[in-house]
Amino acid sequence: MAKTIALAFGIIYTIVGVVGFITPFGGTFGVASSALFGVFYINLVHNIVHLVIGIPGLLMAGTEESAARYLRVFGVILFLVGILGFISPVEAAIRGFLPIGGYDRWLHLVSGLIMLWGASSAGKPAQPA
Repeated sequence: MAKTIALAFGIIYTIVGVVGFITPFGGTFGVASSALFGVFYINLVHNIVHLVIGIPGLLMAGTEESAARYLRVFGVILFLVGILGFISPVEAAIRGFLPIGGYDRWLHLVSGLIMLWGASSAGKPAQPA
């Protein structure tokens, strides 16, 4: 299960990182924020962060152990980033560098929780139906 979840997050975050550079989708190459798909605020740094999350997911989805490690590390990071997005002074302080407010905080919080759940399922046999 961890391999599948790591691969899924690897694909999703890599695609989002690449699409974040495509201006017709709201992407940007600049440090000023733009709204990807008109919903999620991103900038150059945020696009790079998405690639830094996605590419290791693709590379580490080969074994349950490496997938679980990937999910654990990035799950904690994304969960904390999601929490920080709800703390107004923190969100305001880093908004210009890395926008993490709005819907982004929910997306990162949920992503982190799913990743941590996936890491906890590593090595456990599937339950019969």
